[in-house]
Amino acid sequence: MTSDSLARFMHHVRSMRQLTNVELVNTYWEQAHQIAKTGRLGFIIRGNLSWESKHSQGVSGSSDIWLKSNRYEPIGKHIAEEPVRTYLQWYMNIYEIWGTLAIRIDPNDASTSKLLIGQTLEKVTCVSNTMSFLCGASVRWFPASYAWVRHESMSPPPEQAITESWDCIQLQRSQDESTSIIINDEYVTNQFFPFIDRIEAMPLVIQTVINTAMDWHAQANRHASGLNRFVNYWESIELLGNFFYPKLPTGIVGRKSKKEKKNEIMHLLQKGVTQGNCMDLVKRCDEILEPVARVKIIGFLRCIVHTAVDLQRIENSLFSRNVKMRKSLKDIRDDIAHGEISSHDFETLAELSPRLADAQRISKEVILRSIMCAEELTHQLAKGKTTNQE
Repeated sequence: MTSDSLARFMHHVRSMRQLTNVELVNTYWEQAHQIAKTGRLGFIIRGNLSWESKHSQGVSGSSDIWLKSNRYEPIGKHIAEEPVRTYLQWYMNIYEIWGTLAIRIDPNDASTSKLLIGQTLEKVTCVSNTMSFLCGASVRWFPASYAWVRHESMSPPPEQAITESWDCIQLQRSQDESTSIIINDEYVTNQFFPFIDRIEAMPLVIQTVINTAMDWHAQANRHASGLNRFVNYWESIELLGNFFYPKLPTGIVGRKSKKEKKNEIMHLLQKGVTQGNCMDLVKRCDEILEPVARVKIIGFLRCIVHTAVDLQRIENSLFSRNVKMRKSLKDIRDDIAHGEISSHDFETLAELSPRLADAQRISKEVILRSIMCAEELTHQLAKGKTTNQE
């Protein structure tokens, strides 16, 4: 994918997200008086993340966030006591985490309040993506109302006569879909909340692009994404390379100046153009003018990977061809994006399955290194801006 096509694609994604956010803001705006009364904006995170919590009232973090596990423990209880949650957990492997964020809005000031709601929803997305990122879970968040609810016990259903019928009984789902990620209170308090704080503390100049990379990674973690999971893991890395490569100092990323590009192209052309080499020359000149994804990604990685061994390992993971499949992760991404691999090609999908874990692992490592190097990246961006102007 060229930088122009990636830019157009990212613009499309941002445009669609803005439309989605407007719809979500309006959904919450309908609850404006309730939100103003409680001072909390509610949401539900739903997926295969099972939180075994001992805190029935939930836990709170340092950044005005409250989370509560809605996991139901059916052992020793009547199966009809919580039929919906029992079905979701047992058969669908779906669990819920409730959450709220502090917010102060004025129902009589629509413009200011809607802006605050939109900003809070960005944080909700960050919370959901962080859970997915840290745990590798397939989760999504949904709008919710935060209200005081009275719970009344229900009488058991009346006994019915035994009947028979032809039914469809769900067979075993894939291993990914039938496996839940289990966390506990200690993990939420000591791992999740501090990580959220670290993300929010990143300078704004890099916070948006890293949050976007985490968004791509979280979408790739969703089981229903199919082959797109490979593409999303890859794009989470490529967008970082495309963002940082033209902005970091030349000495780090190895970016050529216009003069150097011109001299290199002239050197190639002076060797002579023939029918045998013309296509190769055009391709090489084009790559000099607009570096390929590999050049940009490796150039960016030099700023966040500080040992030659780790840099080579990551480069091999992305671009070296697997011995069994004879395809790199980049090759797989290209084949999917260009329609060479179909979701109906079951034999190829079976071969690809082990590589999905590799794509997830390397995507998470690159994003995590970017977060840990946030201060250094910010410093190098400022340095690169000065040198680029010169």
